[in-house]
Amino acid sequence: MNKGIVAITGAGGFLGRMLAEEIAKEHPVRLSDVGPVPAFGEAMVGDAGDPAYAERLLAGTEAIVISHMLSRTPGAYDHPKKPLDVNSTATATLFDAAVKAGCRTVVLISSNAVVAGHQKKGVYLDQNLPYAPTDFYCLSKVLQEQIAAFYHQNFGIRVAMLRPAYVTDEASMTDKYGREKATVNWQFIDRRDIASAALAAIHLPDLGLESFYILGHPDADKHADVAHARNRLGWKPKYTFSAFPNDFP
Repeated sequence: MNKGIVAITGAGGFLGRMLAEEIAKEHPVRLSDVGPVPAFGEAMVGDAGDPAYAERLLAGTEAIVISHMLSRTPGAYDHPKKPLDVNSTATATLFDAAVKAGCRTVVLISSNAVVAGHQKKGVYLDQNLPYAPTDFYCLSKVLQEQIAAFYHQNFGIRVAMLRPAYVTDEASMTDKYGREKATVNWQFIDRRDIASAALAAIHLPDLGLESFYILGHPDADKHADVAHARNRLGWKPKYTFSAFPNDFP
């Protein structure tokens, strides 16, 4: 595969910065956010939901990693407008721009929240579960995946929908909001491992429309089909949080 340009939205965020760092090892990157982005690669600042901006962002790209989201600050998800505008409508705008630009591969940073209702009941999470959103955040992620399916089915866009759970950093044991954790559970995933999964998905030659549970803790296999990601992507988490005490039985 030619190492073409990969665009990354949300590139200034906790996860986005790591996606940019990992993907830049093998591809030229075009980094996008509404604020400052890492100081390497090509930088663009703007609203991914603006069609004209999205078309400029996607021009000449091989792939895009969609990783922006409305921050989960107090009140942000109390009403559907903001989460659907930022998480869902902007995602549709980016897919539309990808079609116009001839960009054939999208890695969507989704979430296990798309099946949150099943998870709350202790159901094993696999790729065949129907969607079960429980709040507006979950709903916005479901709509992202449905948008992905629409553009795959109608325009042939190759899509990997990565479904991480609790995104953190094993080195600092902090999450994107700076909260420190002393204990862990099966939902933990290091942001560096999400980045390596995204890169593997970009390079998957026969990618169609597929979802992947991306989880790092050794007990994750008891709760979700992480094996599918290992088998299809050739991916394995490097950061398993095994040195930390569990906060679940």
